[in-house]
Amino acid sequence: MTSAPHLPTSGSPAPRRARPRSRSRWALGGLVLAAVAALAPSVAAHADTSDFSYESWHANYEISLDEDGRAETRVTETLVARFPDFDQNRGLVRGIPIDYQGSSTDPRDFNVTDGNGAPVPFEIEEDDGFVAFLTGDDRFVRGTQTYVLSYTLSDTILARDDGAADEFYWDVLDVEHLQPIDAFSASFTFAPELADALTGDAQCYAGAANATASCELQRDASSTTFTLAPMPMGPQEGATVAIGLAPGTVVQPESRLPNFALDTLPLFIAGIATATGVASTVAIARLRGSRRKGRGVVVAQYDVPAHLPPLLAAPIVGVSTPPVPAEFVHLAVTGAIRIEEGEPEAGFFGPKDPQPAVRLLDPTRAGDALDVATLHDLFPSAAPGAVIEIPKEDEDFGKRMTALQTEGNAQASERGYFEKVASPVARILGFASLGLAAVLLVFVILGMMSRSSVTPVIGLVAVVIAAVLGVIGLVKHRVHTPLGAETREYLEGVREFIRVAETDRLQMLQSVEGAERRQDGTVNVIELYERLLPYAMLFGLEKQWTRTLETKYAEQTGYVPLWYPALGMHGISHFSSTISSFTSNLNSSVSYTSSSSGGSTGGGFVGGGGGGGFSGGR
Repeated sequence: MTSAPHLPTSGSPAPRRARPRSRSRWALGGLVLAAVAALAPSVAAHADTSDFSYESWHANYEISLDEDGRAETRVTETLVARFPDFDQNRGLVRGIPIDYQGSSTDPRDFNVTDGNGAPVPFEIEEDDGFVAFLTGDDRFVRGTQTYVLSYTLSDTILARDDGAADEFYWDVLDVEHLQPIDAFSASFTFAPELADALTGDAQCYAGAANATASCELQRDASSTTFTLAPMPMGPQEGATVAIGLAPGTVVQPESRLPNFALDTLPLFIAGIATATGVASTVAIARLRGSRRKGRGVVVAQYDVPAHLPPLLAAPIVGVSTPPVPAEFVHLAVTGAIRIEEGEPEAGFFGPKDPQPAVRLLDPTRAGDALDVATLHDLFPSAAPGAVIEIPKEDEDFGKRMTALQTEGNAQASERGYFEKVASPVARILGFASLGLAAVLLVFVILGMMSRSSVTPVIGLVAVVIAAVLGVIGLVKHRVHTPLGAETREYLEGVREFIRVAETDRLQMLQSVEGAERRQDGTVNVIELYERLLPYAMLFGLEKQWTRTLETKYAEQTGYVPLWYPALGMHGISHFSSTISSFTSNLNSSVSYTSSSSGGSTGGGFVGGGGGGGFSGGR
């Protein structure tokens, strides 16, 4: 049940009560009307409609019980306004909040008269959680004007969660008014049937929003009426009263009472639905885990077959590193292309670092269809010797390189390394999760329509989670085939070879098994290490492997890698930084997309509690 603010007992210090400020479109509407009026020739020189004051403001509350035992309050507010002696105002605006602690106060029985009881024209509008009096018509009013506003509210008394009391806790003057009030006063009369329930505990607070300063609320011991003596109030200063009654005096609306079906049951369903969805994902993970197992043994491997270029190896081994830069280096170390440097660009502070370029050497050295496709994208119908500079910002180039990566993923499935399968257990759990999400959604909708608790919000989050996990459980998922699992283990063996110490690598190459893997029984270490560089890039071991290559290059005086001659110009000792720069530039180029940015900002207000609202001129 929604908690009511605690009422202090007699003599106890006043509690601090946070009161959020609220504002509605009618308050702004008053300013709009003022602006329109300001543009009119007859009033162009005058101030806006908020420029007036109140001689007095008295609020009278008559609190009783309806035939169902629920609180009913008749409110009469007498406002004496002092308008300027020129055409500025047409009347007043007075807004009243509709909702209070999870229940509608059902504002009704509206009426407006002047000080003599004569009817005053008015309109009632409802929007944004408020109803608003708009007094007057198109005619201007001047000088002192009296408006008597009356209306009826329901369910204005709350029951505290701790059961200690029922409380009438009400903002009797809003903190949104911009006008000073010479004398504000209020009276609260409880019906005879409530007389015995009054506990005598009553408090009053006055001042700016969130103020805790006390004001004097008087009551004759033999009377059921409480009075707040006249006191001046400045702009945006309000008043709040809290009057206690015996617990259980007032019947609360259903929306404030505990409701197992709408407050508790949805939480159980949310937990079960979410747990079922999670269980379906666990079943999928088990399926994928079992399908990933090949022989179950990873053996260090020092070469990669031609039919596993980086574009294909990346999805098989499951790395997140973009494979296109590694594919370029792969084509270079196999002799199909050569990496060069483009012409330096002029810059404001001197020449800029050149963009990398690639030269087509021998297309026949492309060992796989994906290698051929990459060459075709780089050099469409070009002869050996052609050179292209990798563009720095070219959306078309970036899209073509992204398409190559997508093709590598597609080829991994077409060549039998992956298949799509569904888990029977996950499908059953997925259907269950979706069914529970549908049932929960019904409770969420009902809760949002009739409750103010946090349960519908929690339920809605659970609906989304359960629905998403349920759908995941129903669809087929791509998993490794036995061939894919074995190939992944092979590539993990390549990663192991790159990762281990140099002495371990040399021992592997000198073993009987290593010698048998080369037709001539020998191993060209530099050539072999160069061919592993693209795969080191995939595994995120690029820096470690370039340092290893740098050491091997230094062992052969004057050696210049033909696949990247610029290394000779920069010096073998700078090999690691040169490759790192090349990779960074290439990653930027192949992933380039044009972009636009935008944003929106917004603001709002939070209105709560009983009474208050807003007021002003129109």
